[in-house]
Amino acid sequence: MRSSPNRAPWFVRACARLALLAPLATAGCGREVVPTANASPSASASGSAARAPRRLRLDPSLEKRFGIRSERAGDPASLAGLSVPGTVEYDPDAYAEVGPRLDGRVVSLHARLGDPVRKGDLLAELVVPSLAETQAAVLVAQSSLLAATKNAEREHDLLSQQLTTAREVELADAELARVTVERDAAATRLRAVGADARSTGGILRLTAPLSGVVVQRATSLGAYLASSSNAYVVADTSKLVVALEIHEADLPYLALGAEVRFRTDGVPDRVFTGTLAHLDPAIGKTSRLVRARVAVPNPDGALRPGMFVRASIALARPESAGVLLPADAVQPLGVEDVAFVSRGEGAYELRFLEVGRRTPDLVEVLAGVSRGEAVVVDGAFLLRAEASKQ
Repeated sequence: MRSSPNRAPWFVRACARLALLAPLATAGCGREVVPTANASPSASASGSAARAPRRLRLDPSLEKRFGIRSERAGDPASLAGLSVPGTVEYDPDAYAEVGPRLDGRVVSLHARLGDPVRKGDLLAELVVPSLAETQAAVLVAQSSLLAATKNAEREHDLLSQQLTTAREVELADAELARVTVERDAAATRLRAVGADARSTGGILRLTAPLSGVVVQRATSLGAYLASSSNAYVVADTSKLVVALEIHEADLPYLALGAEVRFRTDGVPDRVFTGTLAHLDPAIGKTSRLVRARVAVPNPDGALRPGMFVRASIALARPESAGVLLPADAVQPLGVEDVAFVSRGEGAYELRFLEVGRRTPDLVEVLAGVSRGEAVVVDGAFLLRAEASKQ
């Protein structure tokens, strides 16, 4: 029987099918499939080995040359404090703006810019036309009070001699009471505008509300002052405040009463100290900063408001905090955070860390370093570079 010219012989087709099935049979018979789960122990072991402490050795002569220095982990003395910038300001509790409560014209000045003054000292005098009527009413009330007092005394004396009636005495006492009220009301109106009851002629006296120094004078002889303007500013410069801006992440490490040390370019050879006296209750909506005030004594006047300062605040460790390290002691190595523990004689141990809170100055280490171990705080980046070569 003849085969069709378009069809291959049956044995050719069978051989082709066997050729296609051969690789599959070979794969099933010659190779074992390893489940993915069975590979986990070896992968976990390699990960643990990668995070195990590693030893480094550095020539001891190079330690001093490179400035490598270690401190005990968790030792407050090893923490330089929280570094923040700030400015010197007047103490708001020792600062007063002085101005008239009525419109008037300056007729005399008794204090110049920079003059020391005591509480109650005369600063300036103004003429206030509307004040003259009130002062005149006080004088009239005082005269009426004097007359009413004498009349009441006389009526009481006549009554004791039975030369007048009780009715007349009652009328004299009522008049005395009325005039007294009028005098008190007129004196109260004077005090409400800051005027002295003894002054006359519409003169308004401006006096210092506290002892200090005249730090601003915004008027001159003959100037017209409105009731909304200030003529003087008096401040006690023997005590100032330093205003600082604190990041909210740093708040857990601060406590009121903490010592603050700072320097300023205006007095470069001195380190000033103060006390953290106030933390604003609210955080800035846009800046996310908290304003802090440091009370600073300034008896010699070396500090001046407006000076820029660089401050360091002593830290208070929270109860739940781990080991606090300076930020420079914690170095990045790949995706890990590491620190270096000194073992002496140029030997160092690289430790992988578990980090909690982090600020520009501090790192809270939850695991990897124990309290009291000698951790490299200066020059850790050099050891990191050496470790990265291994």
